[in-house]
Amino acid sequence: MSSTKTKRHELRYCTLKYGYKFLQLVVIFSVFCLTQTTHLNRILRQDVYIWQKKWVDTLKPAIEQTIPYITGWRFLAGEYEPDGQVIYPSVQFDLLKQTNLPLTAVYRFDRLRPLPSADEILSLIVQSPAYKTYHIHNIELDLDWPTSKLKLYIQLLQSLKTKLPEDIKLNITMIPDWMRSPIFPQMTEQIPNPVLQVHSIDNPQAGLFIPQNALAYIQKMNRLTRHNFYVALPTYGLKIQTTPTGNIYAIEGENDFKSGHLGKELYSDPKKVRSLIDSLQENTPSHLKGIIWFRLPITNDKRNWSLDTWKAIISHTLLKGKIITQEIPDPNNPGAIKLTLVNQGNITLPLPKTVSLRCSIGDGFFPYQLTTTSKGQYSLSLIQQTAPLNTHQQRVIGWMRCE
Repeated sequence: MSSTKTKRHELRYCTLKYGYKFLQLVVIFSVFCLTQTTHLNRILRQDVYIWQKKWVDTLKPAIEQTIPYITGWRFLAGEYEPDGQVIYPSVQFDLLKQTNLPLTAVYRFDRLRPLPSADEILSLIVQSPAYKTYHIHNIELDLDWPTSKLKLYIQLLQSLKTKLPEDIKLNITMIPDWMRSPIFPQMTEQIPNPVLQVHSIDNPQAGLFIPQNALAYIQKMNRLTRHNFYVALPTYGLKIQTTPTGNIYAIEGENDFKSGHLGKELYSDPKKVRSLIDSLQENTPSHLKGIIWFRLPITNDKRNWSLDTWKAIISHTLLKGKIITQEIPDPNNPGAIKLTLVNQGNITLPLPKTVSLRCSIGDGFFPYQLTTTSKGQYSLSLIQQTAPLNTHQQRVIGWMRCE
């Protein structure tokens, strides 16, 4: 009888002992999970930049179609150009306010100018229609100064904050190179919700956007700051002109400078951007608050994604890339057939490197030229990558004639 009681007592003791140990492990594991630098499947905010200096008619439908997909607008509200001229874009404030989404006015300072004073920044803000007339108090400074001047920038922000009206909420953009500086953590203490830009043309050979690098930058930022931050992702492309030594001396964005066939086209590959988005959604850095897209796609912006591509990315729709070659008889040249590339997918795509011909007579239009294989097969070969082909766009690349 006593032996049975002893066994029951030992069993009860073991249950309590190991049950308590198990509970300890559960608590430790829970705390560990809560203190990790990532979260699973956290929904991120989606804002977008409107960067036009002159608001064109095609902006209105783009804004209206975008409303269901985003959580806020950030628009270019003022700019100091390299020559010191101040520009205030012709923003349609009533159109933006009708969307009932948060507005942030962005003020850009060209990096070719000397570092502005606090008074210059203050003047640019308070004299702008965004603040003076429409009372938009969420302010963002786009001032990507070299890492070597980071200490001066910190001092500038400290001075500026003492002079800004109390109703202004100040924010800034940041570049990854700043994180090399030992005073970068001090920089993060100046502004609560900065925007980290992970796209650049500092290395044209590497491209405009590298997802592995972007993810590394975001993770590093998450470790170095104790505040929330946003990341700016690219939808755009551009054309650069370089010297023989590789230095950039001209950049074409929304507008062409009539540089002809010279230069190198860079663009943001939607599939690469999607891969980063998937990584961030699966394991979201704890301080990452949202994504800001640069820039809002409009129909006449040929170096930007189409609106369809952008919506497919942010809504996590399956990406379907499909470029076909259409053969269209040329009414002005009997017997000749025009060769036209058509993007039938929902994603912006680069031009195909080769297009096979079924005829032995033909020629290509830039950026294609007629080539033959060792087996005598004719094709049009891409000699220079130009702006990609957007969804629902088409491009005539050459002609052929069958004997």
